[in-house]
Amino acid sequence: MPIKILILLIFGSQMIFGQAVTLEGKITNSRSEFVNKAGKRFTLDGVLPSGKIDALPPCTNLRVVHVAGTGRVAPVDKTITYKLAYSSITGTNKCWLLQNLGSSNQPVSATDNSENAAGWYWQFGSKQGYRFTTTRTPTSTSTVWAGRLVSNEDWPASQDPCTIELGTGWRLPTYQEWRTISINYNYEAQVFASDIKLHNAGWLQQTNGSLQERGLTTHYWSKDSDTDVNARGFVIPTAGGVSTTSTNNKDAGFSIRCIRD
Repeated sequence: MPIKILILLIFGSQMIFGQAVTLEGKITNSRSEFVNKAGKRFTLDGVLPSGKIDALPPCTNLRVVHVAGTGRVAPVDKTITYKLAYSSITGTNKCWLLQNLGSSNQPVSATDNSENAAGWYWQFGSKQGYRFTTTRTPTSTSTVWAGRLVSNEDWPASQDPCTIELGTGWRLPTYQEWRTISINYNYEAQVFASDIKLHNAGWLQQTNGSLQERGLTTHYWSKDSDTDVNARGFVIPTAGGVSTTSTNNKDAGFSIRCIRD
């Protein structure tokens, strides 16, 4: 009876599937295959070696074709290749966007005030995103934002822009996840130097949707409501201030940073 010998290759102190794996998680004998930190092998197209489609593609990059229109999320048509990475910044290892939803690229600094790095803004609980260059898109003839239903409910999963635009598994962070980050990362230099490169994208004013403090302050929504009027977010409310998980008016437009378990 023939004897089968499995030769194990070791590279960078990592071993998986009897193949050499680089520190970045790349299988050295196949340029198209990778291993994630959970030890799962897949191709760049999110296809398992068995040929089955992996519902959760690799946490490396994600190309998304955003399409604008009535009832959609995106304020403008835009194709973006998002940078992704695993991080245990909330205490457990998860896949994060390394840039804001709707942004063309990662910020180059904590105080990057470019529209390309800022991405889009959302009122709490709404799937409609807003772009702000010199004006807001979409806009309104009224000086007041479009009205929202007033209720003390968390951001509905059916309206979650992360799930709608990025796919299965993607979601808004919870209040508790942002709270863990705020405890360990206090100032703009620290949150920008973190694994997920948070930065000062500013916000849209709650009464008229005008742009405020881009490049100066940080405002991200969580999925958690606080009252009929307010919801929880991760903010650095003043230039050079300290990060906190505060309660904020739901009509304000905040950035979104998506996460996947």
